[in-house]
Amino acid sequence: MHLHVVRPDDWESHRDVRLEMLRDAPDSFWYTYADEAVYDEADWRERIEGAWLVQARDADGVVGSAGLGSHWEPGRARTASLFGLYVAPRARGRGVGEALVRAVLEEARHLGKAEVVLEVGSHNDPAIALYERCGFVRTGAITGHPRREDVHELEMVHPL
Repeated sequence: MHLHVVRPDDWESHRDVRLEMLRDAPDSFWYTYADEAVYDEADWRERIEGAWLVQARDADGVVGSAGLGSHWEPGRARTASLFGLYVAPRARGRGVGEALVRAVLEEARHLGKAEVVLEVGSHNDPAIALYERCGFVRTGAITGHPRREDVHELEMVHPL
């Protein structure tokens, strides 16, 4: 397995893994397959240009993806956000998630960020365990899920 930083010319592989993740784990992401399946090439290229994205690839293709973006809350200029982490079922248990998290944390350090935050669904025990193994801790902040009343988004942070 190797990591690949996504560029606009990688829009097809990004589209393919993004749509796979939305089909495979629809309640783990804010957007839905229906939201993003209608995007055209220009839309995908624009989304890539707006964030730092990394893919995990093996001999069979893309097996995972994660992104790093600027945090949206005022007053948190030195905070970055880990988003869209996904590991394909065929690659789970092989250290792909850990490698993607490490890459995101390293890029945040490179950018001079002080911390990385994320939100994870309260129903997603494997993801919570991954983030805890990688040094993230819960902040206590909780927000509602966009589509499910029984799921909450838990904020976690990793100081750098």
